[in-house]
Amino acid sequence: MKIYFLRHTTLDIEDNIFYGQTDVDVSSNFTNEVSIIKKKIDEESINLKKLSIISSPLKRCVKLATALQLPFKIDSRIKELDLGEWEMKLMSTIPKVEIKKWQENLMEYKIPNGESNRDFLKRLNEFLKDILKSHQDVLLVAHAGSINGMISILTKEPFDKLVKNYWEKIKHGSLTSIQINKKNVIIEFIGK
Repeated sequence: MKIYFLRHTTLDIEDNIFYGQTDVDVSSNFTNEVSIIKKKIDEESINLKKLSIISSPLKRCVKLATALQLPFKIDSRIKELDLGEWEMKLMSTIPKVEIKKWQENLMEYKIPNGESNRDFLKRLNEFLKDILKSHQDVLLVAHAGSINGMISILTKEPFDKLVKNYWEKIKHGSLTSIQINKKNVIIEFIGK
C-alpha cells in the first residue's frame, strides 16, 4: 500500500501568522502551482485514477483536490492542528512565555481553546486506522502539520523529533510518498 501526501499550495496570508484551522484561501499563484504539482505527479508516474483521494475540508485543500479533476472524499480528521486563540495572530504577538511552554512540551501543551499535539495525533491516528484497513493506495491532500503527524504515526518516529527534521521539507505544493507493507514502512521521498 502506498500513501501519497500532497500539501496545499501557498495562501493569501501574510508571513508569520498562525492559521491552523482558519479557512484561509489560496494565493493568486494557485493555477501556476497546480501545474507544477501535476508535473511532479507525472514525473513520479503516479496514476491518480487508481488512488482513493481524500482531502481536508479546508478550502485550501479542497481547491487543490478539485483541481486534480478526479472524485475525492473529504475527511475533517486530517485538518490542521486547532490553534485556538493563536489563530490568525502574528507569531510575534503571542507571549514569548507561551511559545516557550509550547516548544518545551510540544506534545502536551494545549493552546488556549485549541488542541494539544497529543490530541491532534489521536485524531490523525483514528483516520489512519480507517484508511489502512482498505489496503488501497491513497492520496491525501492535507497540511504540513497533519502530514508530519501522520508520518510520525506510520513510522513510529516521535512527532517532536520528526517535526524538527521534516518541517522545512514539506513545503507548499510538495509531494511525499510512503510505502507500507506487512513488515515495514518505507519513506520513499519527502517534500518533492
